[in-house]
Order: sequence, then C-alpha cells, then structure tokens
Amino acid sequence: MLSAMVDPKNRPTVPFADLEEGDLLGEYEYTLTPEFVDRHRRATDQAPYADASLAPVSILSADGVNLADKFWDISSSVHAAQQIEVLGIPRIGDTLAVKGYVTEKFVRKGRRYVVSTTTTSDSAGNVLARGETTGVLVYNEGTEERDEKTSVASGERGATESSSREVGCLSRQMNFEKMVLYEPPGELSIHTSDERAREVGLPSAIATGTQFMAYVFDLLYQAYGFETIVGTRMHAKIRLPVFAHDLIETRAWLLAEEEGRLQISARCTSELGDVIRATAEVPVV
Repeated sequence: MLSAMVDPKNRPTVPFADLEEGDLLGEYEYTLTPEFVDRHRRATDQAPYADASLAPVSILSADGVNLADKFWDISSSVHAAQQIEVLGIPRIGDTLAVKGYVTEKFVRKGRRYVVSTTTTSDSAGNVLARGETTGVLVYNEGTEERDEKTSVASGERGATESSSREVGCLSRQMNFEKMVLYEPPGELSIHTSDERAREVGLPSAIATGTQFMAYVFDLLYQAYGFETIVGTRMHAKIRLPVFAHDLIETRAWLLAEEEGRLQISARCTSELGDVIRATAEVPVV
C-alpha cells in the first residue's frame, strides 16, 4: 500500500489516466537571480565561466522536472531519464520561459511513467534548450527496473569504453546541504527530507538526478572548452539513487568523431555502481 502523504503546496496529483500525447504540460517563467545561480553552483560544485555574467547550462536540464513541480505533486516522484540539447547559454539576471508537452505515458512493472518535452527560451525569445524528461510518478509503485549491466563496481567499463580514450575524471562528494541547496528554498520532498523519503520506501533522502548530471556537463566543459558548450546534446539514464555522503566519480570517454561531432560515453559512479550512464555529442571547434 502506498503511503498517504499531504502535499505541503496543496497541488493535485498527476492526472495520469487523463493525460494524452500532445497535452500541454504547462508554462512557467523563472529569473536567474545571482542567488539562484549561486545556489546551483554550490550544489553542483561548479566554478563560474570566464564570463561571470553567464549561468551554468546545467540549470536548463532541470526545467522539465521543475515545470511539472509547478502544477502537480511530484514530491514522491523520481527522475528516470533526461535528454537535453543546448542551443544557448543563459545570462544571470534574465527571465527564462519554459513550455512543455506530454509526449508519452506508459506503465512498466507496475510503475507509471510520463515523458514530456520542454523548450526553454530567454527573454528575447531565443531558444536556449530543448529537453525530454522521463519521470516515475511514485517511487514505491510496482517494482524497480534493474539493468544488471549498470551494477558494476567503480572502475569497470564496457568493452567500447575500454578501447577508447578517457577524456576526463571528476570526483564530487555529495552531502545533504548540497541536496537542499539544489532544490527551491523550503522544498519538502524525497530530495530534502529523510522522513518524506522513508514514506515512499527509501532509507533516506536522495539527490535529484539532474544534480549529478551537472557533473557530466562540468567534465565536458573542462575537457573541451567554453566554445563547445552550445550544440552539446546529452542523453542520461538515471540508474541508482544518490544519498548524502556518497562519493560520485564522473568519467567520460571519446568513442568517435562523426560529421564534426565528438561521440562521448560518460558515467557517474558511486560505490553501489553506475548512478548515471550518459551519451553526449559535443561539437568540434
């Protein structure tokens, strides 16, 4: 039986049965205040770009989740996968507009999934990012899918990666303070409350998937430079939860260069195995 929880924001539950492909998920705006950007950088251990007026593009990868959070109670939901194409770099002080549509819904092993696409634009109407978000509505519904290939010890790699050139490695220590910083101030969810997390079957609060997805963005930036950020495409599958005090090791490998784009494989790994597996395309400058 699912735990009965009261949404502190008094939002309705996601109307899964009524959702149809093409339905408007919603629209909202948010302003990249210096405080907002500083919270994101500290939560994801990112330094400012050389042009300090620009905000990290990793902020844009959370727009799909944040859009759903504006309208429905997703405090018991988990992020399963994220795609993003970066078309521009946001500027601190600007107000961004996010618009999203439902593209798919399905049930797998008793779990309800919703897939949505989003477009994020700046105040001048320029599109900064296009994304696709896959979410599980309630963590403790059904049974968790497991890809046995992802449950490997840190350091083990696939055959393709083993024969490829490693392009970078980052180690980041997660903690509860960073998890809270990543969420809106005052947020109460499985990402900021141990009690809330235990109500849906987790031992303690878990980090939001896009929080450690930012590590991959940071690694690619450090490896290939500022000029390659615009045009980067990433597809990440979130495989395992990340808890406070987990040490996350992020690595990436260059697989090939095709039609002026670098094909990258990346992983974020904790002591339990791969928490993210990602592929990325980075433009050649």
